[in-house]
Amino acid sequence: MDALKAILSRRAVREFTKQPVALEQLIKIADAGRHAMSARNQQPWHFIIVREPKTLTELGALCTTGRFVGGAPSAIVVLKDKGNQRWGDSDCAQAVQNMANAAWAMGLGTCWVGHFDGQKIAAILGVPDSWAVFTVLPFGSPAPSEIASRGPRLRPRAETVDSEHFGRPAVS
Repeated sequence: MDALKAILSRRAVREFTKQPVALEQLIKIADAGRHAMSARNQQPWHFIIVREPKTLTELGALCTTGRFVGGAPSAIVVLKDKGNQRWGDSDCAQAVQNMANAAWAMGLGTCWVGHFDGQKIAAILGVPDSWAVFTVLPFGSPAPSEIASRGPRLRPRAETVDSEHFGRPAVS
């Protein structure tokens, strides 16, 4: 799938089939994250690939808004360098977006988990104190119900895209 098609068709996936995700696919997804833009090329991220079912269950229990992590066949935990306070969040967010789009292009889904116990997750994964958990991204083949569901409902372009000046909608 080409990049624009992946971006325009991607949706959040919270339910997965039990089909395993190959380590090679997860490495490609992590590489997509590694290729994100970063301020001053500091690359303030680190990625931990998780495929062990017991660990995924433990992580899911610690993700308040992402219990579905426990039912995913794999995940990538995105870490942020604590020493990069100024740009770390936006750089890591770009890495997450790249990973989500790469996964979708490979036929895999994910959903950004926004609320979790980062300290407990870090302890489970042996994360050094100089790193913080930025998010947990579960990855897997979307369940049939996820494929059948409608994509995101976007606000009209006229409400969100202007040309040259605020309040001058771009012509479609």
